[in-house]
Amino acid sequence: MSAGVEHDALDFTVRVDEQPGAAVVVVVTGDLDYSHFRELEAVIDHRLSSADGPVDLVVDMASVPYCDSCGMRVLLGASQRVTAAGGAFHLRGVHGQPSRALRLTGLDRVLREA
Repeated sequence: MSAGVEHDALDFTVRVDEQPGAAVVVVVTGDLDYSHFRELEAVIDHRLSSADGPVDLVVDMASVPYCDSCGMRVLLGASQRVTAAGGAFHLRGVHGQPSRALRLTGLDRVLREA
């Protein structure tokens, strides 16, 4: 079951795919930067706030060509919230500039890929 598009800006989308008994997958398309980080933050906050228990969350970044410090802050915050609540947080499909940015900041050791 897919929850469909949650937020859609001109060149940025966040979609949530949920399957009963499986991890919640948040699919991000477009630059995850200062102009768009709030959309991702809102979707993640909504999913975590409405959960009855621990949530396993995967953020699919295969279609994210650029991620700045605002995007990394949202990912780190989500990871901390998910793990504090007993869930698991993973990234998927990180490549190019976002991969380099995570490595340079050391966040690649905290924000693991699935």
